[in-house]
Amino acid sequence: MKGRPTGEGILPPGASCLYPELVVREALDRMADALTTEFAGSRPLVLIVLAGGLYVGAALTQRLPFAIDVDFVRVSRYGAGMEPGKLVWQLMPRLSLAGRSVLFLDDVWDEGVTLRGLCEWAAGQGAVRVRSAVLVYKEPPDRPEAGRSTAGPDHFGLRAGRAWIVGWGMDQAGLGRNLPAIYVLPGEEEPDPGVTTGP
Repeated sequence: MKGRPTGEGILPPGASCLYPELVVREALDRMADALTTEFAGSRPLVLIVLAGGLYVGAALTQRLPFAIDVDFVRVSRYGAGMEPGKLVWQLMPRLSLAGRSVLFLDDVWDEGVTLRGLCEWAAGQGAVRVRSAVLVYKEPPDRPEAGRSTAGPDHFGLRAGRAWIVGWGMDQAGLGRNLPAIYVLPGEEEPDPGVTTGP
């Protein structure tokens, strides 16, 4: 497609493609099938986590053949004098979560701290069911103090190691979010992804 973004001019030289666009879109199709099985007929509230979840959220919600409500959240995990892990709200949803099935959509599950915090917050707001889905599930870090949720996301499409990856909402210093494939930055080592599908 003419004018479609590529890594050239966006990523540093030497970046390699981990997942081409076709593989990403096939993973999104599989995720949509799984979400349809779980949520069809329940009209869930889908909360897209900004900014990284924008692209995944748009692509997935367009693939869901049932009624949904869509809203947005944006948080960071740090603030002046605050410990990592504390949610600092930048945008809260306008719709009530009380009595709803809630589905958070994001780009990547890295250590899981932010998404885990959001799920706990949603439960505290009265949501009757809270689930999470991400495009990429990154393998657990080796360090035990990472604070990672052992449960992981409820749904994911692709696996990755610990290398820094960009594309589909993931970025380096704000660049690369809009890339339609997923790339590994130069100098990072990423093993062959092998099995690419989520649960």
